[in-house]
Amino acid sequence: MKKPSRLNYAYAVGRVRALEKRLVEKAIFSEASEESDFSSAMKVIFDVGSFSEEMVQIKDSDELDEYLEKEERNLYRLLEEVLLEGDILKIFLEENHPKNAMSIAERAGYSFIKDYIRHKIDLGNLKVFLRVKYLGLSRKKFESLILKGGFLDEKILLQNFDLSFAEIGEKLQASPYQDLWNKASEALELGETFIVLEREIEDFLMKYLKRAKYIVFGPEPVFTYGLAKRRELNLVRLIGIGKINQIPHEFLRGRISETYV
Repeated sequence: MKKPSRLNYAYAVGRVRALEKRLVEKAIFSEASEESDFSSAMKVIFDVGSFSEEMVQIKDSDELDEYLEKEERNLYRLLEEVLLEGDILKIFLEENHPKNAMSIAERAGYSFIKDYIRHKIDLGNLKVFLRVKYLGLSRKKFESLILKGGFLDEKILLQNFDLSFAEIGEKLQASPYQDLWNKASEALELGETFIVLEREIEDFLMKYLKRAKYIVFGPEPVFTYGLAKRRELNLVRLIGIGKINQIPHEFLRGRISETYV
């Protein structure tokens, strides 16, 4: 099936550009994480974002989950309305299953979206690699979990499986993932935490997605807005659940990743 003209996305892109202006900045989430209670934290986010009044009436985790699920459904309806290609919507829905998303992205034929999924595959492989090494599992186990189709040649990881974290970092010098690996592996060795890995992965992907700001017409800005809004809702959940469970703000702040704005 022939792809729509990029110009046909003029309305959709104009609409999401307006919505982007109401996305919440990372600094706001950091500010919210320091509030003393759930209601105050939600109020900080509500005041600058694009949320219904229902948000500031939430009292517990069940209501929070119900609200965020409703917001996710609203986001899906928006994308369904403005995206001119069903494949792009399918990729959005399968984004957390890169193997499935890649087969659709290859068919859709948009290099920006395909490359995003390729990065997801690479980062997923590095995440599995780090966990397998940390748990002392075998090379064979890691090989069984590798996803194909990324930028990074999986042989680099397989052939250097027995090296130290620092030595593996040196092998990644020619890739865009060396800094991420070094920060994540150091945090794992010193603090036995995967939090830095998760945050660095989100930061890397969001930095890539920000390139869509320079694409004038096409499905890419719409697809990217969907991912940015989904990430925003995840951060609302992080802060909300953290406050309900009285998690220290230092811990919450360390888990807040980059946002689209």
